[in-house]
Amino acid sequence: MKTQQKTLIAFAFSFIMFSCTNNEPGSSSSAVSAVALTYEVVAASVLPTTITSYITSKYAGATTTQVNLNSDGTYVAYVTLPAGTTLKSSNTAKTSSVMAKLNFTAKGTLESVKTETTVAIADLLPAITTYITTNYAGATIKEAHLESDGGFDVFITAADGNKIKLNFDVAGTFVSERVFKANGNHKHKHDTNQVPVAIADLVSKIKIYIESNYTGATITSAHKESDATFDVFITTATGAHLNLNFSAAGEFLSVSSNGSNHSNSETQVAVANLLASITTYITTNYANATITSAEKDWNGGFEVHLTTAAGVRLELNFTGTGEFVVGSDANNNHSASMVSVIVTDLIANIKEYITTNYVGATIKEAHLESDGSYDVTISTATGTKLKLNFTATGVFVNVVNN
Repeated sequence: MKTQQKTLIAFAFSFIMFSCTNNEPGSSSSAVSAVALTYEVVAASVLPTTITSYITSKYAGATTTQVNLNSDGTYVAYVTLPAGTTLKSSNTAKTSSVMAKLNFTAKGTLESVKTETTVAIADLLPAITTYITTNYAGATIKEAHLESDGGFDVFITAADGNKIKLNFDVAGTFVSERVFKANGNHKHKHDTNQVPVAIADLVSKIKIYIESNYTGATITSAHKESDATFDVFITTATGAHLNLNFSAAGEFLSVSSNGSNHSNSETQVAVANLLASITTYITTNYANATITSAEKDWNGGFEVHLTTAAGVRLELNFTGTGEFVVGSDANNNHSASMVSVIVTDLIANIKEYITTNYVGATIKEAHLESDGSYDVTISTATGTKLKLNFTATGVFVNVVNN
């Protein structure tokens, strides 16, 4: 395993030379402070022009595969370099695609460039796996990447279903945590007590922040929440709709692409025209489900409505490239405990697991989680109540006392 680690680090180091020879800053910036930020996956159209222009000029022929909007207003753009490109540090062409991770400030200024290569979960440093086991009991490591500075990005699904991106340094020491928020980076929940605020009456700090960080943006509306914070909706110079949240004193708190002013900008999509990755995901995770309708959202993502074999109506959200984001029930409740599943309709893998491992147990209830997984409550032969969690395909994940 150590030999594999050294090989991977040596491989990643070669890409530092590639970044430098393109006159790009290396990843020499100080480590990110260990603060719990949230992020959401957004369409590339949300990026400021300065960022898209930089990517186009420096990475000709590359594909921007994912964009993250962090709650602090910064951006992370993942750019996949085309296979076969000759590295500047050698005459050898790459045999596979390499992903560059570009970090930008809220103003669109490049902070760092790192290249990432996939790392087998089994090859992660013991310090990393121990940290995750200790601090995220019941979590599942989904994937990991080795960065060109020797650090690691590790993606996990916590026991409560939250998707989290963890960053570790070269020694496996924890650096930072970012929690994925499918419905935006808001620091509070919207309520019915919003009070419209005239744009001219917004405190100067708010307007200065927007003018400074979103050049050419237009403030479209503003509201004061019951907790005295402000929600300010803007349309950027590139046409992106953002929702900025400020404190009562006008201090910036967070930004999200999921403002309430985008809900009416959906266009119908014929089921037959859905991306193959979307229909494959549904076929794989919701066998015998029926897709009833689909829409394309303002940010390029897709909303797909379906009825499962158990009769449960769901809405699944996908990115513009067909990657699954989140699911909700027919009432738009993203809390999966709201979606009950008829016990007899549970997939066979789950019922077989319970029958085999808990002889004499009774399944009391089952719920479908927003990520497609299942929570199943059972009463054992001795009367103990347990809650078992399974993946969308019925693979056992963990068990806790209920």
